[in-house]
Amino acid sequence: MSRAEQIDAAPSGPAYGALLTLDQAAWDAIPLGMALFNPDGHIARRNARAALVWTGGNEPVWHDHSRRTDAGETVAAVEQALRFGTGVRGLRETIETSDGAQTEISSDVEVFHTASGRILGVLHCFRETGPAPPRHEHEHLASIVEYSDDAIISKNLNGIILSWNKGAEHLFGYTADEAVGKSITMLIPQHRIDDEPEILRRIRGGERIDHYETVRRHKDGTLVDISLTVSPVRDGRGAIIAASKIARNISDRKRAEAQRYLLMAELNHRVKNTLATVISIARQSFPGADVADARAAFDARIRGLAQTHSRLADANWESVPLETLFADEFAPYRQNGIRNVNFNGPPVELSPRCALTLCLAVHELVTNAAKYGALSTDFGAVDVNWNLDSRDQGLDIDWSETGGPSVSPPQRLGFGRLLLERALVSDLRSEVRLDFDPQGFRCHIRIPAPQYRVRT
Repeated sequence: MSRAEQIDAAPSGPAYGALLTLDQAAWDAIPLGMALFNPDGHIARRNARAALVWTGGNEPVWHDHSRRTDAGETVAAVEQALRFGTGVRGLRETIETSDGAQTEISSDVEVFHTASGRILGVLHCFRETGPAPPRHEHEHLASIVEYSDDAIISKNLNGIILSWNKGAEHLFGYTADEAVGKSITMLIPQHRIDDEPEILRRIRGGERIDHYETVRRHKDGTLVDISLTVSPVRDGRGAIIAASKIARNISDRKRAEAQRYLLMAELNHRVKNTLATVISIARQSFPGADVADARAAFDARIRGLAQTHSRLADANWESVPLETLFADEFAPYRQNGIRNVNFNGPPVELSPRCALTLCLAVHELVTNAAKYGALSTDFGAVDVNWNLDSRDQGLDIDWSETGGPSVSPPQRLGFGRLLLERALVSDLRSEVRLDFDPQGFRCHIRIPAPQYRVRT
């Protein structure tokens, strides 16, 4: 019998963890004999086929006299791998099966260690002589674990990390060499530190923990929302020897949920405000007025409100340009070839609340000008200018009518004046000044800085 040249096998730590954390059914399904040894020489895991070489016993490999004595070279190779960190490939040896027949096995002895050289364990993998598989089963399984997007971690029953895959490195920021051998509590923020003793207690009791949502700490100190599944790992005799953890980053989902709740709350608030506005418009439009006129006024006010809602929806409820608000309301009254309507000012974006309140005020100003003021004649004109006060960044809007009928103060407090003098002041903390000059109506509105921003 010849021994293949000894080699230093250097698979990564996560490969060891992948094998350690497979359940027993998966081990027994592998069409190879496989036995995994701890650094102290004890068998950590083995499948049914491993009984061809390893018959049992609880002593380390170098003291276990119950092992098969006809596999001397294989036993020596495992001992050497555990003591010196050197593996063997293609070792052939003839052994006797339980029914007395002779069979030849081909063995690989692999050493698992960290990048710093610390031995994590040794795997003896063998098959009865025959065509070699294109790829070792344990390498295939280890590759799946190593490159999973999820963090797959194994730890012992004291919470010490045994393996660490690429997903764990990406999720938590630590390399395998930085994590393996450390306590899993390095990932747990102080306010969740009581999680770990409870998890270990449940694992020792044989319980599986499914989709436990919690928070863990990245290497840079930031907190990460994760969904955690923890399963007990059993050896060939059914004893629980470790825990396998799969952690999935759910930060994006948590942010989406928070955003959804925020949007629902905001929508609820806006709907209530809109309904309150509609009720107020209805109350002011109908009492004591001709039904047909009141209905027309009500419809026009609601259309103006709806138009501003549409503008906000198009802009994801962020803002509406002030010039757009005036352009929408003036559109039906602008005469071809005659500059009867002029508005000008710096690019200003109104907040949603400001846009909705101001749109109603502008609608009333435009409607009043069309019915009784400058826009009711062929030669009247409306000029609107706005600018920013450099002292306190207030937005000053000046409305001026010329060329219309003579103006006199109204005898009653109508909806438009109520809106300008009360709603703007209370809702937006604005300053409003109305001037019923006989030569033309003028209005000054001052909006405080929090209600708008300058578009860059």
